[in-house]
Amino acid sequence: MLCRSAPRVHERRSRFCGGGSRRGLAACGIPERAQRAQMSTESASKPVQVAGATKKRGKVKYIVLVGLVLIVVLAQQTGLLGFGVAHLRAATFPRDESLLEYVQGSVPGVVIVDPHQIDLQALGAEGGAVRLHIERTRDDIKKATGIDLGFDVDKLVVAPSLVVARGRFNEQKLAERLATHSYVQAEYKGVKYLLRAGEDAIAVRDGSILLYGAEPELRASIDAEEAGTSLASRDEATSRLAHIGWDRPLLGVALLSESKPSLRAILTGSTGPRAVTVGVSTKGGLSAIIAIDAASAEAAEELRKLLEEKRANVDALKALVGPEPGAALAEIAKRATLAVEPGAGRLTVQVEVRPEEIELLAKAGHAAAGSLGDMYKNVRLLQLLAPGP
Repeated sequence: MLCRSAPRVHERRSRFCGGGSRRGLAACGIPERAQRAQMSTESASKPVQVAGATKKRGKVKYIVLVGLVLIVVLAQQTGLLGFGVAHLRAATFPRDESLLEYVQGSVPGVVIVDPHQIDLQALGAEGGAVRLHIERTRDDIKKATGIDLGFDVDKLVVAPSLVVARGRFNEQKLAERLATHSYVQAEYKGVKYLLRAGEDAIAVRDGSILLYGAEPELRASIDAEEAGTSLASRDEATSRLAHIGWDRPLLGVALLSESKPSLRAILTGSTGPRAVTVGVSTKGGLSAIIAIDAASAEAAEELRKLLEEKRANVDALKALVGPEPGAALAEIAKRATLAVEPGAGRLTVQVEVRPEEIELLAKAGHAAAGSLGDMYKNVRLLQLLAPGP
């Protein structure tokens, strides 16, 4: 009994006897048999470290770390990383006025397109006129430049004579492709660009900004960005875009006249709009909001009454676009809501368009464009055949 209980009896004493070592236990007067029992118990209570398992876990961590690094590098090289970051940015922080810094401040308006926010299903069925036009344009641009509008471009600003894009662009590959189209290297104020004399020019800045347009407009864009005289500095444009909201796949503003009306315009209540801002959303179908700024609240009210009269005239709409598209246009106009913001001098129009109506109007527009093209060809032919004075 004494031998079996020795480890427990002398357990507390061992803490003060050399940490439980055999020499320390003997110094405290503990018998040798009890010393062996105590040492055996402490050895059994300590966990056994397996060196192989530790090395295996360390190797697995190293492999996972290397794998993550390779994934990030591949995502960066293929553009997937930039695309993912841009997609997240479009969903959380869609406002991007910095692109307007490359647009001249004197332009009458711009249209901003965000591909990350577009739901193609809201633009009609797959294989429809609108979807086919988008896919055809995307394929044509990619074949000519190697730039995928749906993947490489994060945001697009379209001005009357200039296009500005933010995304991921390879300047060297673009130059190699366009060399076969007779584009040559040119430079202006330290900015290199590709030029096809007498036609157009294209520049890539820092691999993330692309400028496209005629050479004078491209140079004017460089001047505006350098001098700080771009559209981004015009509050009448940026404030109107912010009023509609940047969280839309399509956003545009047209500045029709001076921002501040004259006293005569205020007193006479002129109905002429001063600016028009449009925002289009594709969430749950296509919907548009149009803000028309008038000289005064009275002028905005007069414009609302005029539009009410126009949308009620179904015959005029049918005569404009044809019987079937006219009926669809009349139905769209009937669903629209018109409201004047008190004291703001602004008329707001909200419109919803169903996918089948988009398809019908797109076909009508295509037919109208074809007829106009034929008309132009006939007029041009008559001009060529007519004898000179």
